[in-house]
Amino acid sequence: MFADQIRNDLAKIKSKHLYRKLKVIDSVKKNKILIDGQWLVNFASNDYLGLSQNKKIQQAIIQGIREFGAGAGASHLISGHFSCHDGVEKKLAKLLGFEKSLFFSSGYMANMAVIGGLIKRGDAVFCDKLNHASLNDAAVLSRAKVYRFNHLDLSFLERQIKKSAEKNKWIISDGVFSMDGDIADIAGLLALCNKYNAYLFIDDAHGYGVLGENGQGIFEQNNQRLWSKKDLSRVIYMVTLGKSVGVSGAMVSAKKNIVDLLIQKSKPYIYTTASIPALAKGVSASLDIIFHGQMLRKKLKRNIELFRHSIKNKDLLLDSITAIQPLMIGNANTALRIAEALKESGFYVPAIRPPTVPINTSRLRVSLSSSHKRADILHLSNIINQVMN
Repeated sequence: MFADQIRNDLAKIKSKHLYRKLKVIDSVKKNKILIDGQWLVNFASNDYLGLSQNKKIQQAIIQGIREFGAGAGASHLISGHFSCHDGVEKKLAKLLGFEKSLFFSSGYMANMAVIGGLIKRGDAVFCDKLNHASLNDAAVLSRAKVYRFNHLDLSFLERQIKKSAEKNKWIISDGVFSMDGDIADIAGLLALCNKYNAYLFIDDAHGYGVLGENGQGIFEQNNQRLWSKKDLSRVIYMVTLGKSVGVSGAMVSAKKNIVDLLIQKSKPYIYTTASIPALAKGVSASLDIIFHGQMLRKKLKRNIELFRHSIKNKDLLLDSITAIQPLMIGNANTALRIAEALKESGFYVPAIRPPTVPINTSRLRVSLSSSHKRADILHLSNIINQVMN
C-alpha cells in the first residue's frame, strides 16, 4: 500500500542521513538570521551583494504596492502585465544587449517555460551533467532526445553533437554551477553553436550581478565586446532575480522573435498569475545599483580571496573564483555533523547531500557576500580549520 511505501521511503532516507528539515527564520539583521532563538551569521544565502536588505530597493517595492496593490490579479496575457513589468523588461534587455526580455515568477518556471516552449520531440538537447535540476527536468519533459555531457568537457560534447542525427540542436548549461561554483566556457560553447548551427541556453542564476565589470553576468565576464549580434542571436539567457538582485523572479532575454514565441507557447508563462507588480519596481531599482555596484563586487572578491586563503586544508576547496565556495567532505553524516558544529559556534553553513549532489560528494556550501565582515570570515575559517583537524 502507498502508506507503507511512504513510511519505508522516509525510513530509508533517514538511515542514509539524507532527511531534510525546514529551518524557520524568525528575523533577519543584515547578514544574520534568527533560528530557534539563536542568531547565526548566514553563510547559506545566495544574496551575494546583500541587496535583499537594501533600503532603496525596499522603498521601491513599498511604493509599487501603493501604486499597483499587493498582487497582479491575473496572468500577464489577461490583465496582469503592468507598466513596471514592461519597464524592467526593457531595462534589462538594454543592459544586456539583447533585443527583448520577459519576466517570470521564478527561475525554475523560466527554465521550464523556455525549454518546454521552444524545444520539442525530434530535437536534440545537450546538457552538462551538473546542470541545475530545473534544466534537467525541463529537458526530459520537452520529449527531445537528451544527451548529457561530462562536466565542462567540450571535446566530449562535440563528439556527441557530431553523432546526433537530430536537425535542431540545443546546448544547455548553467553559467555558474550552483554546487561547485565553477564557470561554463561560454566562448567554447558558442563556438560549437556556430560550428554546428545550434542554439545556446544559459542559466546565469549565480553569475548575474557578480560577474563582469558592471555585474552583467557571464557574457560580460567573457568580454562582451567579443559577441556580435549574430552570436547573440543564438543565445537565450536567463537570470534569476532572487539571488544577487535581492528580490524575486527571473527574466529571459533573447532575440525579439524568440521571446515573442515564448509568449505564444510557454504554458508556465501563459497560465500563471503574474508576479507582484511591486517586485518589478524593486528589481528595477536593484538593476541600477548592480550596474554601478563596482565597490560591492570588489568587496565580494576580497571576501572570497580571504576565505580561500584562510582555509588551511586546500584540498577541501574546489576550483571556484565565485561566491560559491564548497568544502568537499564526502560522507553525508560527517557533513551534517560539521554543519552542526559550525551552528553551535554561531554560523549557518548548510550540508549539501545527495540527491542535490552525487553520492559520496556531500559538502559544506559556503556562500559569501559583500555584506560579510572580515572578522566573521576569519572566525568561520578558524572554526572550520579546528573541526577538520
